[in-house]
Amino acid sequence: MADRRLAFANAALRAKKAPDKPFVALLRLIRLCLPGDYIKTFVYLNFLLAPRKFVRKAVNGFYRMDHIYDVLKEFRQHYEGPFSILEFGTARGYSFSKMLYATRYLGMEDSVTVHAFDTFEGLPESELDADMGLMANDYAQGAYRGNYEELTRYCKARGFKNFKLHKGRFNDTLVKETVDQFRESQPILIWVDCDYYSSSATLFERLLQVIPTGCVLYFDEYDFNFGSRFTGEARLVDEVNRGKFGDNIELVLDPNLSWDSKRIYRFIRFGADGPRYRSRVRVTKTPPARPIDDGSPFP
Repeated sequence: MADRRLAFANAALRAKKAPDKPFVALLRLIRLCLPGDYIKTFVYLNFLLAPRKFVRKAVNGFYRMDHIYDVLKEFRQHYEGPFSILEFGTARGYSFSKMLYATRYLGMEDSVTVHAFDTFEGLPESELDADMGLMANDYAQGAYRGNYEELTRYCKARGFKNFKLHKGRFNDTLVKETVDQFRESQPILIWVDCDYYSSSATLFERLLQVIPTGCVLYFDEYDFNFGSRFTGEARLVDEVNRGKFGDNIELVLDPNLSWDSKRIYRFIRFGADGPRYRSRVRVTKTPPARPIDDGSPFP
């Protein structure tokens, strides 16, 4: 009883100093009503913390399919096609089929081709430290095996014609003839889901000369090893921004697409060199300056 009186007295003292935030005040009230530290902790973990995590993730959490529609709408509105979406690391084709359907839903099948690059044999063996987990080996040879024939049948059965599957290692499929087609059918979204740093670096180096400024790059495994700059896709992002691929090359985090993650970037090539998107907007005259009193209801 004495402890309970002391708690109430301390709460009253804090209230005189500064009001608590509503949530903190609620926690203090609940604490006073519950006996014992075990019950207080159990209630906090299961009835306060767990629901808050759920709501926070549901409302603010990143979902990797959201940005597909945002990117397609942006380029449909502002730029002339044709366009390409490039996925590296396709496995069974879950994300690939989502991207294909997005082009259909938005009526862009005639202007966007979705490309899938994969061996369809699972992850290759790697002994490179930058490909490995720092606490455990997260990837095993042969993991994420796909089926080239099955994916082809799936896409054709649903009437998709705007897709191409490139079977083989990136060194073998990203040859000059393949890469050159992206000078005309410009990439607007490059979906990197090949897990290894080595594979990610290979595809970036092969595509570098055909990526326009403003192209969206999505890194599915950016958080591998907690997003350490020493490994995985996060290492590639760090190396690009440190100038390894050119002093005028940068990957800028796009918070509008990436939300609370660090997975989505805009490719920047500073200077006049390099490909540019074909803009729909034609500036014909300079817009007039706004007057001193523009009728705004705010100061």
